[in-house]
Amino acid sequence: MKLLFAAILSVVIFSSCTKESKSPDSQSKKDTTTQKSTTGTNSNSQNAQDNKTETAGTSSGELRNLSYEPGKLPAGVKYEGKVVAGARWEDNNGQNVIIVTETEEKTSGDNRSKELFAYQYIIDGDNVKQLWKVNDFIKDCPVDVTLELFPKSISITDLDKNGIAENTFIYKMACKGDVSPDDMKLIMHQGESKYALRGSMKMIMEGQTYGGEMKPDPSFDKAPKEFLTYAKEEWSKYNTVKVGN
Repeated sequence: MKLLFAAILSVVIFSSCTKESKSPDSQSKKDTTTQKSTTGTNSNSQNAQDNKTETAGTSSGELRNLSYEPGKLPAGVKYEGKVVAGARWEDNNGQNVIIVTETEEKTSGDNRSKELFAYQYIIDGDNVKQLWKVNDFIKDCPVDVTLELFPKSISITDLDKNGIAENTFIYKMACKGDVSPDDMKLIMHQGESKYALRGSMKMIMEGQTYGGEMKPDPSFDKAPKEFLTYAKEEWSKYNTVKVGN
């Protein structure tokens, strides 16, 4: 009887020990699997984010707008005048920045002069490449000079979804001593290709309309049709001015 009781007790103790030893192993395996899954998820998420940062804009039509801070332009970004507006983005060309600058009005005797510049740079770390430069000016004007960018007219788009962004800006200019419409220009670039609308502002005064002409450059003939459509839409946002009541 004692032998039978001892045998039963041994079986119970062995069974209990076996269950307790399995439980920590099972929990440890679950924790490891969960941690591995979590680590793997974080790693994949981080790799995806890193890959997005490194290759942003490398897929057709992909465009990533970046915050523009004029005080933090790389040293290699050279320009004349004072920066009045700019934008940054990433596309298939890499990281880009566009800036528009204006000089102070200069006087020589009775004549006045002023210049406007625009630049696009491609930035790769410390390496900076100027893609294009635009310069417009009024020189030796004996009356009032106007040459200024329309605030907030810089826009970055990818209208043809090819992974290379277009950038557009609009400004007005005049040398005049009367009340008449200012000239107006819209400049668009995709890479080094330049497109432009030229004309005059539409001035409404005492119920009468003056100016309002607009002529696309022939370069638009070879561009995707979306370019000219968009350019005209942007033009219409800025081309009207009312004088008086």
